[in-house]
Amino acid sequence: METISIELPGIPGSLTKNGRRRSHWSTQQKATKQLLEDSIFLIRYALQEEPSKPGPWQRAKIHIHQKWSNNPLDYEGLASGAAPIVDAFTHVGIIEDDSPRYIRSYTMSEEKVQYQAQRAIIVTVSKMDPL
Repeated sequence: METISIELPGIPGSLTKNGRRRSHWSTQQKATKQLLEDSIFLIRYALQEEPSKPGPWQRAKIHIHQKWSNNPLDYEGLASGAAPIVDAFTHVGIIEDDSPRYIRSYTMSEEKVQYQAQRAIIVTVSKMDPL
């Protein structure tokens, strides 16, 4: 498997850039832990059909896609909120580390959807060939 993609219903408001200023640290800590655990579960579920677990990848690219209905997160807020999701890929062992040494490309995009039930955050991690 050269690409792994997971989809979550959204990012808790307490983990966005502005939400971090307004919420208590304990609320942020609980939301971070829950988002990390949910992401690890989804990654492991995506990998269960694979005969061998990929990774750790030495070079990877990450793409975060936001589907929004009311107001989109700006890219800084999206990156801040998606950090626990990216960390889940390191916890599972797909990527070595989430530093620029291993993540060679980090992109984000957005799409407006009609209904709140369609909102989602999709994180895709792809293996890159070594230099």
